[in-house]
Amino acid sequence: MSKPTINDVLRMEEIGVELNSKVYKHLLKFAPIMSALFTDRSVGFYATDHEKFIMKIDPDNKVEFAHPGVRFAKGGPADYIMETGNHIAVELGAEVYGVPLRVATMPIFDDDSGEAIGTFGIVITRDHVENMIKISESFTNGLTEISSAVEQTAASANNINESEQQLNADIEEIGATSTEIVQILDAIKTIADQTNMLGLNAAIEAARAGDAGKGFGVVAEEIRKLSDSSKQTAEQIRALTRIINEKITTARNNSITTVKASEEQAAASQEVSAGIEELLALAQQLQGVANSM
Repeated sequence: MSKPTINDVLRMEEIGVELNSKVYKHLLKFAPIMSALFTDRSVGFYATDHEKFIMKIDPDNKVEFAHPGVRFAKGGPADYIMETGNHIAVELGAEVYGVPLRVATMPIFDDDSGEAIGTFGIVITRDHVENMIKISESFTNGLTEISSAVEQTAASANNINESEQQLNADIEEIGATSTEIVQILDAIKTIADQTNMLGLNAAIEAARAGDAGKGFGVVAEEIRKLSDSSKQTAEQIRALTRIINEKITTARNNSITTVKASEEQAAASQEVSAGIEELLALAQQLQGVANSM
């Protein structure tokens, strides 16, 4: 039989019982990875609810006393934890299962009530305690680095969200300014219309005055031309302002979408960071157990 490698698939036996514990859910992801690190299959994992085994990872059947669906024994590690709520680590000689074992078990607490609702245990051969300590330390260090990276990502996401919110506020201010420009253009159009009417009246009066009013008639015509030019310029500005408003609307919609996305990213980063912190606390607890072996 060839020596197993880290790429081997490790089968998890379970009976589908879900515990109201984020820590336990993280452990279900963590245990196969941790077990895969020990390519000589020196480590086994198991979990229980308040009365029976519910999960087992045991490639070489080192945890012979644990079978999913079977009640755990009275007076054993799981029973002790359910009675006291404290973790326990015990030594088993080779005469029990053929090899010397160290069994470490810790309680799983309900996220809502805080009561012990199950246990999580590790079985390791004494021949590989040093390897367990080194791997536990490496795992803790790796999680610390990941936690730091996630925190930086979360901080960046928050900065992006703040920038996007400021951008959205600036876009709203530009939109308000554009509305004011339209109002000013309306006023310019009104003035131009009134000026044009005055120029027309002046031209009529100049015509009535005959030769004496010719000079005044020329001025009146120029006033009317200036009025028409002002109206045309105002309409051109209005057309450009309409295009600007369309661009503002598009930018506003994109900004709102980006703000929502950055908020979701920040929330997701915080959730991931919280999960890593829980795993880090667990890894540190496991490291403490390993150091006590």
